[in-house]
Amino acid sequence: MASGGQPRIGNHAIDPLSPVRGVVGGGLNAFTARPLAADAPPGLAVVCRTQHPPRLRAIERLVMEDDIPHLMRPLGQDVVAWDGGEARLIVYPLPPGPPLLPRDERRPPLREGDLIQNVVRPIGMVLSTLGDLGIVHRGIRPDNLFRPTSGGPAMLGEAWALPAAFAQPAVVEPPSSALCLPIGRGEGTMGDDLFALGVTLVALATGVWPMAGLDDASATRAKLERGSLVAILAEHRLPGGLVTLVRGLLAEDPDHRPSPAELAGWPGSARTRSVSARPVRKATRPLPVGPAQPRDIHSLAATLGTHWAEGVAAVRSGAVAVWIERALGDGQLASRLREAIEDETGAVDPLVLDTLLCRTIALVDPRAPMFWRGTALMPDALGPVLAEAVLSRGDHPLALGDLEDLIDSLAIGGWATACGDRYVDPVALERMSRQYRLIRRSSAMGSGTERLLYQLNPALPCLSPLLGGRMATTLPALLRALEAAAPALPAGTLPLDRHIAAFIAVHVDGRLDGELAAAGESGSVAEAAVSAIGVFAALQRMHRGGAMPALGRVLGDLAAPMARSWHEKARRERAVAELSRVAASGDLGSLYGLLADPGLRQRDQAGFAAAALSSAEAARAIAAVAAGRGRRAAEASRIGGGIAQGAALVVLALTLLSVAGH
Repeated sequence: MASGGQPRIGNHAIDPLSPVRGVVGGGLNAFTARPLAADAPPGLAVVCRTQHPPRLRAIERLVMEDDIPHLMRPLGQDVVAWDGGEARLIVYPLPPGPPLLPRDERRPPLREGDLIQNVVRPIGMVLSTLGDLGIVHRGIRPDNLFRPTSGGPAMLGEAWALPAAFAQPAVVEPPSSALCLPIGRGEGTMGDDLFALGVTLVALATGVWPMAGLDDASATRAKLERGSLVAILAEHRLPGGLVTLVRGLLAEDPDHRPSPAELAGWPGSARTRSVSARPVRKATRPLPVGPAQPRDIHSLAATLGTHWAEGVAAVRSGAVAVWIERALGDGQLASRLREAIEDETGAVDPLVLDTLLCRTIALVDPRAPMFWRGTALMPDALGPVLAEAVLSRGDHPLALGDLEDLIDSLAIGGWATACGDRYVDPVALERMSRQYRLIRRSSAMGSGTERLLYQLNPALPCLSPLLGGRMATTLPALLRALEAAAPALPAGTLPLDRHIAAFIAVHVDGRLDGELAAAGESGSVAEAAVSAIGVFAALQRMHRGGAMPALGRVLGDLAAPMARSWHEKARRERAVAELSRVAASGDLGSLYGLLADPGLRQRDQAGFAAAALSSAEAARAIAAVAAGRGRRAAEASRIGGGIAQGAALVVLALTLLSVAGH
């Protein structure tokens, strides 16, 4: 923490009383970041939102890079005390001037030479560098380009404090991305950045945002029905040289768009390619789907996806295949549709029908996003969509149950296979789909939906209510949060729930899966507490954490019955006597050893088993002796009786002989 209560991130102190406006999109707040070192530039700090996780991997990669000209590159990021709690802040250099064209404003059009020299070439250099790093920008738009009022090269603004393309208006996104939830657009490709640059050039060359006055849905529908170039240009005219560039950037096929390297040397490095905005093929008559009347393939796919129940009915009835064959004259596509759905049109399971429609839409338009129950998203955006659904305070277009059904149905893999390998990697997505289902369906502690949530959102803090609102984004931070929260936990509460377990499992790459599962499968609270002690002791050892006396006391109290479970009297007495002291020391490794050292427990069990065996053998011996005594008494009685009877007979015989002799 810097002086005056200003948090410090790297070489900057953040002033929470000095907001910076008009620089960051998506509704995020930004504040002045004062440099603390001579070589640190003046900056601003963007405050992230938990429900919209930032692109942490890209941020960490860019922070390690040297300066990238013409880009507001992240200079540092951290979780700091903020506004009575904690928040993740990202520091950027201040832009060199105001935005080129704020939304809903008009500005004098920029000349073609100015656009090529100070926008196209600098942005081409930025995109080329980002491409080498394996990063896409996903934030190119007219109000996210900045330059001094005196002119000069433009600087491309920030795009990492929110999920990819979240802050982008639909008008600057390709139709497939514009159809998605803002949080569901995914990382995308360089082709998406190039398309956004094309729209931005139209805006700067005309002095007004394209499609001004249209909402996002109307702008997207216009691009689907008329083609992107025609819809965006509308009645505007561009200089001849710029038209060629814009036509290429707005090509429907991303493969036809110029590369960043070509932009950096435009026009000298431009390659000749056949790029054209071919008219969208229209059917002779529309296909009614609910209130919509689509006349082309792209509009049909979007209509089926956004009018879900009607779309299911239209596919099952065969109306879609008939319309494609007769009205569009595409018998080949109609045949593929019939073949793909023939085994499932009679299904009654809603989940099967949802999966059927998802695949059908991909067959109709392979460039369309993945639709699920009326909403579109890209598969790689599942993580941010899941986070928003879990954390949203109001209604969400895709409820958590809908997303779990999407995962369980393997819809991602089916969609990818239907798209074909030109647009996606079906093998990779099929494998990913099965992995997600396996994780989500597992009931083991450390798995389930919670594990997917953290696995797909590396910037997400642990959401366990046991932390009392403390923000833990790393394992050391989790241990500190648990230690701070432990004294306030209700009596009998195990400080390990499904969120904490899943967070740990993801951050240790599954190395504690067995221990976490054991905690969830324990037959008693005491056994679960011992398993939890083992998990936290491992983390304390891995990260060289300090003592955790508060957490130790809570776990020690819960695990007390296990101290009395030793069979060896001396060990049991020592464990009972030392439990409180070891727990209060905060050394969880020692606490675990006292209660559950696996080697000692094994010897204790073996000793007890040996003693039990000896006792059983002694009991059997005693029983055998007792049984032998009874048998001997009976035999003696039998033999004694025989002897007495024989003697009597002898006496009788002698008597008879004596009488006969007289």
